[in-house]
Amino acid sequence: MERIRQQVDTIVRFLQPNLPFVNCHMVDYLTEQHWKRFVPVTMQRELRTVSDYLQAKEIFWGQFEPSFDGQEHDGGCFPAVREFIKNTRHFRLGGAEARGTALTLDEFMDALADCRRETRLKMTELMNVKKCHEVEVAAAVVASLCNGMAATQPGTSLQDILVIDAGDGKGYLSSRIALEHGIKVLGVDCNEANTSNAEKRRERLKSKIPKAVQKSNLEEDEHFTNLLQQGSLDTLYRTATQLIDFNTNLIELAQEYFPGGHHSTFCLCGLHTCGNLGPNCLRLFHKNPTIKGICNVGCCYHLMQEQFVVDEFYNPTKVSDNPGYGFPMSKYLRGKSFYLGRNARNLAAESIERACTNRENPSDKLGYRALLQVVLLECGEKKSHQVGRLKCGGFVDYVRRSVRRLALEQRVSITDESLQELEERFSAELEQLKVFYLIRQQFAPVVETLILLDRLLYLRECGHDRSFLVQLFEPVVSPRCYALIALK
Repeated sequence: MERIRQQVDTIVRFLQPNLPFVNCHMVDYLTEQHWKRFVPVTMQRELRTVSDYLQAKEIFWGQFEPSFDGQEHDGGCFPAVREFIKNTRHFRLGGAEARGTALTLDEFMDALADCRRETRLKMTELMNVKKCHEVEVAAAVVASLCNGMAATQPGTSLQDILVIDAGDGKGYLSSRIALEHGIKVLGVDCNEANTSNAEKRRERLKSKIPKAVQKSNLEEDEHFTNLLQQGSLDTLYRTATQLIDFNTNLIELAQEYFPGGHHSTFCLCGLHTCGNLGPNCLRLFHKNPTIKGICNVGCCYHLMQEQFVVDEFYNPTKVSDNPGYGFPMSKYLRGKSFYLGRNARNLAAESIERACTNRENPSDKLGYRALLQVVLLECGEKKSHQVGRLKCGGFVDYVRRSVRRLALEQRVSITDESLQELEERFSAELEQLKVFYLIRQQFAPVVETLILLDRLLYLRECGHDRSFLVQLFEPVVSPRCYALIALK
């Protein structure tokens, strides 16, 4: 726990002076001169022309290549850019300042060697590549966790354990746990439409099972034999539309949906629990004595509510089902009154690994929105506006659609020719903006690391010594790849 606190302190010291940069609005990039304001002077001196910006993007995209540290692929040009990349990477999980805290999937599963479950059923139907990867891995981890719970809880067998999938959605994870590993699962979601879709998907899955079992050569396996003969998916996986809170009696809930069973021990899981739901699952694990294990992968950090800052565009309806604060969770960070800010949390959900692998540029609309801000100010519009997402066929079309959406036709008057001239005049700055975006993106895994360490520290503060941060997924395939896993 002391090591985690030290890592948290180190990351806080690094992030705090950079929070204005991390939380800046890209909308104001041109009007507030973000390049001069936030980019380190050493990098500004190196990057002055469109050619420089294009070369710098190659350096950012190549940071995960073996040749990066050796500086071979571009002759070691732009040393300040390289040094910045290396420095920020120190403060992410696995970096020099946060090393040894997150376990690899193999390390975690090796620790559960005596009760380890593997993925055997090859069944990609009804899921894309990303979801299939996540579900296969997470289902095996949850099943292994349940085996571990049965082994460490006196008088408890695997049949006594019920998995509760919080934020079940379409039932991808819960149906896989039940189908492949024969463990009973109750998928719980507040959205009735999600529950309905999960039930429809369960019915569609039934017709896929025989082919998948045959393809995987599992016809002789006792569990799959029973599954094929009895069609028991309905008895293993059921759904509920409701909110589980700290007062919910899970034993009564289990009896309602699985009558005749004797479920008194629960494993709480959640694959990409949105916003405050992730933190509240950890709190529920701590406060409910019948929940003996948890495996939670969070997402949508921008929808969390922070204790020490109010978001500029805060929408209370988005957190009504999961009240309370999502950050900070730990007593240690709460004692510092530390906050991140919405833009920082939004940034934390971006995948730098995927962006580099795919050589992604930010959307041209990001530059269009910054240029639109120039237009609005020149036309006397001082108020901040949210344009939102829209389809467009270039900058002129973007402005026209935005002005109509904002109902500003009477106040914003400018010709198409003037807009084209404006785009041409700022062409270098628009290329510069793309590099600025990549510079700022370097902080994304740092912010996510602090959020995850805060959650791990909360579990340790609550006395759960067997709590771990585990990288479950390949980050390029599934950017939110870390799970909080704990056993009582």
